[in-house]
Amino acid sequence: MTLQQNTSEKEELSVSENEVLMEDFFETTEDELEEFEQYTWNKGEGYKVPSFPILEQRLEGLEAGLYLFAGESNSGKSAAMMNLLYDIATHPENNLFGVYYSLDDSKNEIIPRVIAMNELIPIGVASKPQRYQKKIDNAEEGSATYQDWLDKRVNGLNRLKELKQQWKVVDGNTIKNAEQLYDHIKKVKRYLKAFDPDKNLIIAIDALNDIRFATKNLKPGNELNSAIAKTVKEWAVEFDIPVLGSTHLRKLNQNRRPVLDDLKESGEYVYEASVVWLVHNDVSKNKQAANVYYNAEGVEEKMPILELDWAKNKKSSFKGRTYQYFTPEMSKLSECQVDVMKRYDALIYEA
Repeated sequence: MTLQQNTSEKEELSVSENEVLMEDFFETTEDELEEFEQYTWNKGEGYKVPSFPILEQRLEGLEAGLYLFAGESNSGKSAAMMNLLYDIATHPENNLFGVYYSLDDSKNEIIPRVIAMNELIPIGVASKPQRYQKKIDNAEEGSATYQDWLDKRVNGLNRLKELKQQWKVVDGNTIKNAEQLYDHIKKVKRYLKAFDPDKNLIIAIDALNDIRFATKNLKPGNELNSAIAKTVKEWAVEFDIPVLGSTHLRKLNQNRRPVLDDLKESGEYVYEASVVWLVHNDVSKNKQAANVYYNAEGVEEKMPILELDWAKNKKSSFKGRTYQYFTPEMSKLSECQVDVMKRYDALIYEA
């Protein structure tokens, strides 16, 4: 066999292998479009947010993606995220299991907040029941109210037990780094599909800034935040789930509301997120000099309104603000009515 023949045979073999490996781009395009059609119809109308119908309408239904709550310390971003996650996960039509990953606080600090927001009792009653039982035992003034709160606390705890197939809190004692967090999400997803193939997962991470990597040596600041943003977005895509996350904004020196540029300093969160809500609490920021607030019966002080500025929204066309009544001592949010929202818009935009 001559060198020329040998070379020719190799070329033929190479061409033949390439033909086998070559993608039929026309056919795969059609297949992908068919997959898209099936995927979008299977999503239905998106997940329901029954206690926040205006937010649900603005989103046009919740679906897989990364949703960020960004705000200064004590603005109420964690409370907003917890209220939404609980509402979405426990709504029967959604058929979801919600996991609240608390990297800031222990589960023993989170569970009382959940009980308080559901039963409308002070967080302290849920976290320190013995203190209030002692007041009752000593026949202190207000004992009837304290007993009512303790009874509601029992109801709240029992309610969480009944919702064990829809809600769970996991804290830093279980999750130490991003790799463990990924493994935990994967295990939960696999467990749910074995339990019910139609049941899906939704998670919240409080706070994204606290995530660290065991396998990467990253510099604090933009390098670390960029890796966190990309990684968490990859989880939302890989597991095809909604991921809610809170992230800290640096303290704003000026007396102003946060803007998207304040978040851009935290790496690629803006780029990776499907929705970015900038959280502002005028009462927390300006105390009793606040302009955006509400009055509660029997309370002299101004009560906070939690503003959600839809600074980025790839899920629908809405780009305005929505407003929620906030009761910090109960960690409770409730949505303002449309006419009330318009009044608050006027206060902000006409100022």
